[in-house]
Amino acid sequence: MTGLSKEVQLDLRELEPPEPFVQSLAMLAKLQPEQYLHLLHHREPAMLYPELAPRGFVAKTGTDKNGLFHIMVWRQTEEGAGTAATKHLDEIIAGG
Repeated sequence: MTGLSKEVQLDLRELEPPEPFVQSLAMLAKLQPEQYLHLLHHREPAMLYPELAPRGFVAKTGTDKNGLFHIMVWRQTEEGAGTAATKHLDEIIAGG
């Protein structure tokens, strides 16, 4: 992946419902191969999770020391993106 970051970040903290949901799905549709979406949100996006598997995505969620939710979403078929997303989330949770 020359010149293309694996992470695409979307900050949803200031948005009112249903905008976080709408923008998340729109951004997922634009992901390039081997990219993952890193969502920042002040709460867990419960409405989003059931929509992921039918679209071919999986997610892993954690919170940082300030209680901010970090949701990593990637295509089920892209192991490299999943590995990068999981590593990044683990670093965030650990405070790094």
